[in-house]
Amino acid sequence: MVDGILGGWEVDTINTANSGTPLDVAYTPSATNDVTGRIPDYRGEAIMRPNVVPNPGGVHDQINHYYGLYTFTTPPASDPFGNVGRNSFRGPDFWQWDLGVDKFFRIRENLRLQFRSEYFNALNHTNLGIPDSNISDAAFGTIRSTFPARQIQFALKVLF
Repeated sequence: MVDGILGGWEVDTINTANSGTPLDVAYTPSATNDVTGRIPDYRGEAIMRPNVVPNPGGVHDQINHYYGLYTFTTPPASDPFGNVGRNSFRGPDFWQWDLGVDKFFRIRENLRLQFRSEYFNALNHTNLGIPDSNISDAAFGTIRSTFPARQIQFALKVLF
């Protein structure tokens, strides 16, 4: 009886970790800086790269000043291409541990019941979203989203 309740459990886990997605910092050019000829309709939006310099006195908190250690400026109209490279920055790290626990209960010879419990982001680690990377936006450098918190689901399955 004790083995029927405490024995035979199976545990499986998945650990996901990465260093963050590459980010392009850009600006939306004014009419004097726009050399793309694009208008914001079906042909796409004109987005160009700004100039950047390190800002050693900047504040770096991940939520409100993600790019706080750098100062970005819009280039002059005579030289509209900035010095920021493509994918020069990375978004916040992502780390998540998922857990699954299951057990089969034999009811009869040809009849079994499976109980399964799954925990996504089992430790409820906060993973921040992508910061706004357009210096023309009022929300530039802020993070206003997160990935989902812990989610738990239970399942029963009859196998015959």
